Amino acid sequence: IEDDILPDAPLEKNNVDLIINEVTGSKDNTVILKNGEEVSFDKCVLATGSKPAVPPIPGIDKDGVWFVKKNIEYLRNMKEALNSAKEIVIIGGGFIGVELADELAKKGKKITIVEMQDSLLPTAMDKEFGDMALEVIKDKGINVLCNTRVKEITGSKSADGVILDNNNKLKADAIVVSAGYKPNLEIAEMFDIDVDHKYGIKVDEYLRTSREDIFAIGDCVRKRCCFTGDYTSIMLASTAMAHGRLAGSNLYDIKVVKGFQGTCGTFSTKIGNIAFGVAGLTEKQAKKVELNYVVGYNETVDKHPGKLPGASKIYTKLIYSRYSHILLGAQIKGGDSIGEMINMYSVIIQNKMTDMEINSMQIGTHPLLTSSPVAYPVINATVDAIMKWYK
Repeated sequence: IEDDILPDAPLEKNNVDLIINEVTGSKDNTVILKNGEEVSFDKCVLATGSKPAVPPIPGIDKDGVWFVKKNIEYLRNMKEALNSAKEIVIIGGGFIGVELADELAKKGKKITIVEMQDSLLPTAMDKEFGDMALEVIKDKGINVLCNTRVKEITGSKSADGVILDNNNKLKADAIVVSAGYKPNLEIAEMFDIDVDHKYGIKVDEYLRTSREDIFAIGDCVRKRCCFTGDYTSIMLASTAMAHGRLAGSNLYDIKVVKGFQGTCGTFSTKIGNIAFGVAGLTEKQAKKVELNYVVGYNETVDKHPGKLPGASKIYTKLIYSRYSHILLGAQIKGGDSIGEMINMYSVIIQNKMTDMEINSMQIGTHPLLTSSPVAYPVINATVDAIMKWYK
């Protein structure tokens, strides 16, 4: 765990004073710490993050039920408990639940994921990609129960299993709940700042709160989808970093004229040797808001010719607006090249590039590094979409 913690040295090098303490109160432009010390400020940035959501399941407060908290001592204890457990139930098939199951399976644990929707990663991807992830997980010997809910956690003081909504029972030495996160709003409420208890602290496009001297960034902030304008529960480190750069540039006056335009939800994950990436809207989300769209597909390999050692198949799905022809969303599956490829899609989406602009993109290719120039995924999937709406 310690190896994953960023060091303090870069902050100290930039004259940042670190105070390891807890804020317990506030008055005017002052925060009150747990030890009674008071720290005054001209400007304040709230970056209080998020905490695990706790679903209303009877028995969820028993010993042996774990959440993925941002607390190093808690995580040490959790790691020790999971290492000694033989049978583990994970409630929730999102990114954290799936990645945790993948790692635990490497240790020979008997794992069951219980997901209430009809596929894995259901809020991030369309079902066809969730089903691809499901196949990868099953190949690792992990049991997955979709369209299933946990209605009770059993055991006296310590959890020993779960009862499902079909009344089947699963034994468990440890249970991990991965049912999403909610914003930490306690400090914002101390300052009497306007908040939305579902989505986070209310901010404008420059991350300013209802108090002009206080900004807020990251998971604790209410965000909008960059296309629909609807509020979204997406919480990503990359979004928090974008927030931080924008707020830091504009603390004392507006230097960056273009404010935060909303999140386009760029994700990536890796299960075993297979990587998945998502940016922008999925088809499911486009349908929900009744957008008129067309889908382009492509399947290729990330080296050329495809028989080169280490070549991986890439499966691409692009969502285009039928009205404006801009790219709304991208989903890809493949090898390690997916990690940076999805970032390219994110830039395309944020800049609202059209099908014809993408079709005329000039790209660099190399047999050992990229797909063939005649089978480049973003261009060929775009051509597939173009052919569908010009029929």
